Amino acid sequence: MNDVGVLVVDDDRTLLRLMRLTLQDSGLEVTTAANGAEALERLETSAPSAIVLDLEMPEMDGRTFFREMRNRGYTAPVLILSAYGAREARRELKAEAHMSKPFDPEELLAALLELIQEE
Repeated sequence: MNDVGVLVVDDDRTLLRLMRLTLQDSGLEVTTAANGAEALERLETSAPSAIVLDLEMPEMDGRTFFREMRNRGYTAPVLILSAYGAREARRELKAEAHMSKPFDPEELLAALLELIQEE
């Protein structure tokens, strides 16, 4: 499972660290980005199997990143992770999954593994 990569995009540094450690402990390779613009840069050098995406971020928010990523042809499944309207954003953007903050790290891992296995 070590070759499976996840891109986690969130402006909360503490939360990024928690998610990175939790997912790495489960054998996933994790790349992080603090906003949508940084995440687009990460996509230029790696092809993640799944993306965890916050909505509210400075510079480029999650919705803008999602649309730009799809416009550029990236098809990795996206799990919207937000305290603000995750379910609605999933529907609006046609993302593959959503989860509300605060979240259970084990539930996040299970949802991500399910997304990756569907690919």
